[in-house]
Amino acid sequence: LIDPQEIILHRIIGEGSFGRVWSAKWGNSSVAVKEFVFAQAAVAGKSRQQQAIVEEIIGEAGMMAILRHPNVLQLFGCSLTAQAIWIVSELCSLGSLRQLLDDRERKLSMDVRLNLALQVAEGMAYLHTQDPPIIHRDLKSHNIFVHETMSAKIGDWGSARATLAGSRTMTHGVGTACWMAPEVLKHARSSKYSDVYGFGIVLWELATRREVYEGLESTQIIAMVANDHLRPEVPNGCPWNDVMVKCWREVPNERPQFEEIVKELNRLKPTIKTTKFTGESLEAP
Repeated sequence: LIDPQEIILHRIIGEGSFGRVWSAKWGNSSVAVKEFVFAQAAVAGKSRQQQAIVEEIIGEAGMMAILRHPNVLQLFGCSLTAQAIWIVSELCSLGSLRQLLDDRERKLSMDVRLNLALQVAEGMAYLHTQDPPIIHRDLKSHNIFVHETMSAKIGDWGSARATLAGSRTMTHGVGTACWMAPEVLKHARSSKYSDVYGFGIVLWELATRREVYEGLESTQIIAMVANDHLRPEVPNGCPWNDVMVKCWREVPNERPQFEEIVKELNRLKPTIKTTKFTGESLEAP
């Protein structure tokens, strides 16, 4: 646990259903602080269920703080104030991968995009080879953070659990429907393979910079992915189409594991500089 007195909050850099994310100072370090405001009653010990959630968050933070990988967001610990729980992690100044892709002023060459993809795959391979494996359960562009050095860090363990693969069911947030595998939508079955599916969608975002399934409502996406094999349109000529399509195969165990994905993406490196594909022609104005 970190003493809240040691942390100076600067400004809000993100908001979600759980609360807010602040940029902050902790000693000499710039950090991100994720504030769980819903925990107010629990921090004050009001309800047993809330108390259980608090304990789960603290336990999860403790587990995540042990992890060390250049592509996994470094978690420093957590802090209890009278009103909230703070989770303290390293700060990524470029924000989320989704914010980066949406920033039209910023040119992103295909080799930079490939590198980001590779780093995410390496971080995920690390999580999946822990004992027991850590299934992320909510891998999407909003939960991947980008350091100013253009390195990707997998974050937002709000729904990660150290689980024996597939042994836990989950409740799904509607906002994440685009990245959720059919078996998760239908049977709430999360596994290493459903993380791979989410990564396949992230590869599509990296290729096109566009929003997934533009113009469709969450309810339509859920029904069509679950029942009609809906997938994003494969961008013509993108160097990683093969890997991407394998990642979102319908049958979970036909999808590659992250170690395999890392190898396949590495094989693309020598040719990426000369690719004609820019990913720009597809973009919405």
